[in-house]
Amino acid sequence: MHELTSILPPPKVINPLFRLISLNYCYVDGPQALKEIDLEIAPGDRIALVGQNGSGKTTLLKQLCGLLLPDNGDVFFKDQPLAGSHLENSRLAIGLLFQDPDDQLFGHTLIDDVAFGPTNQGLSREPARQAAHQALQRVHLADKAYKAPHHLSFGQKKRAALAGLLAMQPEVLLLDEPTTNLDPHQEQVFLDLLMDFKGTLVCISHDLLFLFELCRRAVVMHNGRIAHDYTINDLVAQRSALRSHGLDFSFRLAPATNGVENPEPAAACHVAAPPAASTGRPMIELRSYDFRYPDGTHALAGVDLCIPVGERLAMVGENGAGKTTLLACLLGLQQGDGAYLFEGRPVNRRLRKYLWRNIGMVFQDSADQLFCPSVGEEIAFGLKQLGVAKNEIRRRTDEVLSLVHLEGFEKRVPLHMSGGERKRLALACVLAMSPKLLILDEPSAGLDPQGEELLLSILSELDVTLLLVSHDMFFVNALTRRTVVIHQGFILQDLPTEAFFKDSRLGNLNGLAYTFRQRCSETIRALQHQHAHSHPHRHLHAHPHEHQGVMHDHLHRHSHTHRHSFAHSHPGEDQEHHHPRRRYHDHHHEGDHDCHDHGHSDIPIEK
Repeated sequence: MHELTSILPPPKVINPLFRLISLNYCYVDGPQALKEIDLEIAPGDRIALVGQNGSGKTTLLKQLCGLLLPDNGDVFFKDQPLAGSHLENSRLAIGLLFQDPDDQLFGHTLIDDVAFGPTNQGLSREPARQAAHQALQRVHLADKAYKAPHHLSFGQKKRAALAGLLAMQPEVLLLDEPTTNLDPHQEQVFLDLLMDFKGTLVCISHDLLFLFELCRRAVVMHNGRIAHDYTINDLVAQRSALRSHGLDFSFRLAPATNGVENPEPAAACHVAAPPAASTGRPMIELRSYDFRYPDGTHALAGVDLCIPVGERLAMVGENGAGKTTLLACLLGLQQGDGAYLFEGRPVNRRLRKYLWRNIGMVFQDSADQLFCPSVGEEIAFGLKQLGVAKNEIRRRTDEVLSLVHLEGFEKRVPLHMSGGERKRLALACVLAMSPKLLILDEPSAGLDPQGEELLLSILSELDVTLLLVSHDMFFVNALTRRTVVIHQGFILQDLPTEAFFKDSRLGNLNGLAYTFRQRCSETIRALQHQHAHSHPHRHLHAHPHEHQGVMHDHLHRHSHTHRHSFAHSHPGEDQEHHHPRRRYHDHHHEGDHDCHDHGHSDIPIEK
């Protein structure tokens, strides 16, 4: 593998808050997850912890809070080993936000959940609930305080989990993919809260635009080791460095998103354009469709929707808009009021039982639909329920594994695979059943940039009726030709995707506008067009000095090496080009050039 050349050495930390020395960790019956980790984290550090899926980031985060203990090596927090009573006390000062909020929400009501941490810190009932109310106000969930957590939308659950940490006023926040599956408005809420946090912060994310805005330092992990320790600016500026670690997100640095200036749709890189508009017969029809949950929440209101055969449709909207509820109704998992027709037939109780044979869905979290001991058995499971013959199962298994670039994985254990591999396996399981309608729920969530590009290329080649639910505007633009905007249970707009990207009003109304992303994209594009080069050269400079008791001043010449940054334009992406050498450079010299005495000889200066 090509090794990166770090611009800066790892920072020297004085009085570190965390100190990890030769840390190793191996999961039971699994691979070694961490290898010889040496890391120092200063008080107030804001660190982006990045790397490909399976590189060891989450394992390292759990070591920092004592959720996992090292096999060998040491973790120090405030100059003491993170163990015993010190570990128990430190856990009250270190907050860990899991990637899946359901892993840390367990109370009957939201206020009970958020008050749990302050109660464990020793606060009595009323002060704990007061701290919980204040935290819920900060995350804009005060009106949901007495609602059951499992009745919240995914984005609301994310904010509720963060409120549970903020209520404890931690010194350290450890965040694992905090913005996954959030709409832009809720992402901005997270960003504002984290920017205001005054303590130490370590954040795992594949979203380098978010990290660029939030963090100052970037630690890159590869195969369980710390590969590099950069400033965040140095990391995003080196496209070759990003590419060598599968982190090159530059294909996303297109200047257009919904709700920002110059709203022209961005073309996807290396991806075929969506097929021409469908004129096929209706596959799905909803007419005046309503749905209410048992607690009275009106999730869908008067929905009218038609999905023709061959359509490629995106469904977008803020968290809690009703997208997940609509998918559950289409799959037959929920039944509302109004007309639902599939291929012209009303979907009654009997027909609902067979929708799974024709509608396939890839979940947000692929682990929710993977449960067999091997990849081959996982793909065969659905086919067996359809009554497919063994020979046909083998043929389809080989076909879909080739399609999703998982050839030779038949004997692998799904839960030992990387996040990107599991996502593609879940897609293969669905495609093997030859669904008439393929539903993708946040397909890019949790994927590293290399995995995103691969998945995007796979999805663009599929010849199937497609319904994409996503906050990822890049995927929406690359894969679909029609976009339905849902807001508070209503279908607000149904229009061509190209028109959607040109309508800034929609982004501002339903929380789809990406403002900080536009700003960060522009800054990063500029950084990537500044190349730093080191080369030896001769330099002339004048300084006063004393020679044989006489003060005088004249030019001296010497050779040295230092770095220069040149901003320039390129003839095209990755095309061969040259950087012109400059004979003289304006730059700062380290050290003093005051009066001094030295021996020298007269050297003629070249003209």
